[in-house]
Amino acid sequence: MRITLEFVGEKNLVLPIHYNYVVQGFLYDLMGDSDFAAFLHDEGFQYEKRKFKLFTFSRIEGEFKILTDSKGQKKISIKPPFKFTVASPLDEFIFDISKNALKKEYCHFNGQKFILNSLNIDNPPVFKNKARIKFISPVVMYTTLKDGDIKYTYYYSPWDEKFSPLLLNNLLKKYELVYKIKAKDPYFKLYPLSEKEDRRYSKMIKYKNVYVKGWMGIYDVESSPELLELAYYTGLGAKNSQGFGCFEIIG
Repeated sequence: MRITLEFVGEKNLVLPIHYNYVVQGFLYDLMGDSDFAAFLHDEGFQYEKRKFKLFTFSRIEGEFKILTDSKGQKKISIKPPFKFTVASPLDEFIFDISKNALKKEYCHFNGQKFILNSLNIDNPPVFKNKARIKFISPVVMYTTLKDGDIKYTYYYSPWDEKFSPLLLNNLLKKYELVYKIKAKDPYFKLYPLSEKEDRRYSKMIKYKNVYVKGWMGIYDVESSPELLELAYYTGLGAKNSQGFGCFEIIG
């Protein structure tokens, strides 16, 4: 399921320029104190050495401006109404946050109060073998490499020939976790619309104390429909539950 939550308030929402962890924390808070919430927050679904939370969310949409405080720190000021999308193949996750959001008189973002104006369940698109998608939070794909005894993270670009195979491998793990079977005849390929790497779409996002490199933009996709559907609800690529890989189908 996918939902879009819209909020209103008397004042602008002011957040750190890198606010992914604020939205993620807001969603975990909405889940309450259930055993499922504790499991998802503390453990997640394990596939070999990797753990997956199986949800994603978009950037906050709304009229905004960038501010600089007295210490020279940049912040983002977002004028209500503002909204964002949350997606997951786990109905329990979506039901929990929806039910609890609707119960609250006020929702809090970084200590600031806002009212939930609307909560809409998004109508699913028709999933086909070909689609044009637009990322509404950056897609991330990486691998951990070693240089002697030093480990480092290498982030791939959508123009890298390894990008699509890594996306496919990531999706196959999620597929097994969600459906408990292996995907039949899996295929997934993402095509940038320009031949050369367009660095305008490169985004460096700080999540807590780690910088993560992702990519926005519009891309063409060829995929088995069931994998495209799964990607639509889990997010594409890595670090989805930190606010990466959420997209919409535009054609």
